[in-house]
Amino acid sequence: GRRPGVPPVPASGRRRSIARLRREEARREAAERAREAAAKAREAAQARAEAREAARQASRGHAPERPPERVQDAAARPASPDPPTPRGARPMPAAGQVAREFGAAGEGGAARGMTLSALPGARVVSPCGGKVVFGSSFRSYGLLLIVDCGDGYHFVLAGLDRLDASPGQRVLAGEPVGQLGAADKAGDKAGERSGRVPLYLELRRHGQPVDPRNWFAARG
Repeated sequence: GRRPGVPPVPASGRRRSIARLRREEARREAAERAREAAAKAREAAQARAEAREAARQASRGHAPERPPERVQDAAARPASPDPPTPRGARPMPAAGQVAREFGAAGEGGAARGMTLSALPGARVVSPCGGKVVFGSSFRSYGLLLIVDCGDGYHFVLAGLDRLDASPGQRVLAGEPVGQLGAADKAGDKAGERSGRVPLYLELRRHGQPVDPRNWFAARG
């Protein structure tokens, strides 16, 4: 029974207390949702900033068709030694043969990446574990994907027909991230095998292109 000396709480008072507790709980839940939304907004803003920076770096990584003379002169000079490449499993992004090597001469100057010649519709995988910082169409390169591999390394993959990864997504080395298109979409450019599709890949460290062969040759 009720303890002596403790007056009973009227039913109306109990209802008000319950209503007050519910309002306080609703306010706490709303505040928590607001904090989560703010955190997601900050993450989205950071991802957009990373994508813009990665796209800017990617645009610098492709030599123009007719570069200024100073760019041609710079490409003709011996390149500085590549920085050390981390070791570990390095899956090629697609099965195929090399159509153009890093540093090969061309109309646009020395190649700052490598071009693979792959079968139409070939699956494309991430050459490293990391975070996707850009994934969209970009100028004349078709669909372009950039993966932050850590330690200042970024991999640029261009010429995809479909993307299966989006900015902000974490990917594993060898995880599918897209697919190449049909041969008739890619055309038949010089240096590519007839009936095959080109996939351009570029490895950059701290914004500077380095030979991706060192990356794929490394083993843990």
